[in-house]
Amino acid sequence: MTAGQFLTALMLGTGALALWSYVRWPGAAPATFKGAILRILIALALMQIGIAALHAGIEAAPSLGVLVVIGAVVPVLTYAFLASIWFMKVCADQMR
Repeated sequence: MTAGQFLTALMLGTGALALWSYVRWPGAAPATFKGAILRILIALALMQIGIAALHAGIEAAPSLGVLVVIGAVVPVLTYAFLASIWFMKVCADQMR
């Protein structure tokens, strides 16, 4: 598996997890625009923390790179996609 294929699978997988979470727990979505923006800002902050955790984990144990990616990147990307879905939902609700 090439790096591009792995990244594509990672993005599709985390996107599917986010979509499943949205469908599974519809009450978790924010009801207001301000709440959606707050979730987006939290996702952006978590992505910065996730990048730092990824770099620290790879430097500490290069042989465990895949585990570090799964442990640090998958949850962060899933939440980022979920926050994006919530934001689009709030925007769509505002247009009605």
